[in-house]
Amino acid sequence: MKPAAPLIPPPRDIDLVSLRLFLSALQEGSLARAAARENIVPSAVSKRMSEMEEAFGVLLLERGVKGVQPTPAGDALAAHVRRLLQDMERMHREMAGFATGVRGRVRLAVSVAALSGELPEQIQSFRRAHPQIDILLQEDTTQAAFRAVLEGQADVAAGSDFGHEGLQVYPCGHCELAAVVPGQHLLAERETLDYAQLLPYEQIELNRDNGISSVFEQAAREAGVTRRISARVSAHETICTLVARGMGVAVVPLYLKARHAHLDIRFIRLTGPWSSTPLCIAVRDPDALAPAARTLLAHLGVLPAAGA
Repeated sequence: MKPAAPLIPPPRDIDLVSLRLFLSALQEGSLARAAARENIVPSAVSKRMSEMEEAFGVLLLERGVKGVQPTPAGDALAAHVRRLLQDMERMHREMAGFATGVRGRVRLAVSVAALSGELPEQIQSFRRAHPQIDILLQEDTTQAAFRAVLEGQADVAAGSDFGHEGLQVYPCGHCELAAVVPGQHLLAERETLDYAQLLPYEQIELNRDNGISSVFEQAAREAGVTRRISARVSAHETICTLVARGMGVAVVPLYLKARHAHLDIRFIRLTGPWSSTPLCIAVRDPDALAPAARTLLAHLGVLPAAGA
């Protein structure tokens, strides 16, 4: 049986000061000049170099009357030290970036309604201004977006301004709404509609909690009418398809009009108090937000910028 190789004890920890002094000695070609450059006495530099050589068990510097030169082992160590110091510098820059909000990531949960306004353009301008901050965007219903923030699965939510108990909210515009009806519907030639004019007809809506449906439940209650729902589906695209097939009418964000020009449906702008739904940005505790998230909210204009 072949005997096991003897274990070589690892060298003692080498501190960064000694490594920097080592590189300075190579760059200056002299321990005395390295000491002057680093504001330390020459004897201390010489002692640190000797301790490193003892720790590694190899000669690192050739000392002569004209100064010092690296041995082959010294050249190899110098390459490692340069990489190490570069990594340390990158580490400090990155950590400083996290502290000031320059780096990081923000988990952003948004509703379809929130994507109907200026938010997409604001996110894009934020990404251009802060390329080292990642925005992880997930679209869901308003209630699901708010719940994600409450449960710690998202940092910031954007959706219709309702049902946000336990969150701090900031207004951020409105979602313009439109009725969508089949192309041959009795209302198809109208230029505008009040929501009450849709109540006699069967309606199609999303099958999840969402701000738009909640707004019109309230509108129907105020009108003393019960809404008739013919279908509940998972997406606004499906709503538009079913409207085109004559299954009912619906209310959707107006910005969807451009996406469905190929369908035989009409988008009719709503008027009156139900013509739009207010939007808000929601967070659990603005004071506890990570710097990256605070930077995003400052960009959106809902929190003051750092130092302001």
